[in-house]
Amino acid sequence: MNDWLGVIALTLLALGIIALGWWLLIETEGVYLGRRIVVWLYDLYADRYDDIKHFRSEYDHRFLSQPIMELIAPHRSPLVLDVATGTGRLPIVLLNHGQFQGRVIGIDMSRRMLRKAAYKLGSPNPRAPLLWTPAERLPFADNTFDVVTSLESLEFMERPEAVLKEAVRVLRPGGLLLVTNRINTRLMPGKTQSGEQIAKILESFGMENVVVDYWQVDYDRVWGRKQGSSSVTGARPLAEVLCCPRCQQLLIEETGVWRCPEGHFAAPVGDDGVIELLAPQA
Repeated sequence: MNDWLGVIALTLLALGIIALGWWLLIETEGVYLGRRIVVWLYDLYADRYDDIKHFRSEYDHRFLSQPIMELIAPHRSPLVLDVATGTGRLPIVLLNHGQFQGRVIGIDMSRRMLRKAAYKLGSPNPRAPLLWTPAERLPFADNTFDVVTSLESLEFMERPEAVLKEAVRVLRPGGLLLVTNRINTRLMPGKTQSGEQIAKILESFGMENVVVDYWQVDYDRVWGRKQGSSSVTGARPLAEVLCCPRCQQLLIEETGVWRCPEGHFAAPVGDDGVIELLAPQA
């Protein structure tokens, strides 16, 4: 009897360890194990990510690009920043919108996700440049973008409030913000917030007219405007907005590299056209 109890106990322990591992690595995408694990997992699944998520272009047109275009009308050539762009979902749906004439800059921490996005976008694509850089320290000046977006990402950030603060910082007064807020909180305790909480956070950073509306079973959309008003930035080329992370001066594009004019920083350009701000060279 004791032997059987021991076998049962070991079996239950093994199943518990497997279940814990599944929860930590699969269900919560490594978020409780730190940024390195999260990025590693996204790198690992980059080539299969779109198949796993089952994105539908007509759905994204209806709930993402079309509302954005309606909310920025009559302007059709905005400068857009997509934070945690992944495999380029938001840039692709905007570029495919018949009225969109702007530019979308995508950033992400997963280098392999950016490689996939570059392949889909035909990078180097001057209308959709891609940057390998963190969301908590954006290489852009204050009040730069007409629109800033971030989809299905905040719950996987180490410091989501810092990401939101940066997003608001680089958004021009009167500019449009779209982020998503995870509402399926059962499997991610402590990593999600209510719509009311995220609205208060955004308002504390200078956003107004914050609206939370239903999007899908796991997420709400959160819209807002930055307080104040300013002229439309428009679809400026990357060379007019990309700054040195150290001195904030505009980087200079050279063959295969973007350099700080003061010599503080240099970011190589990958063979896929991605600008690698996380892999600086002297």
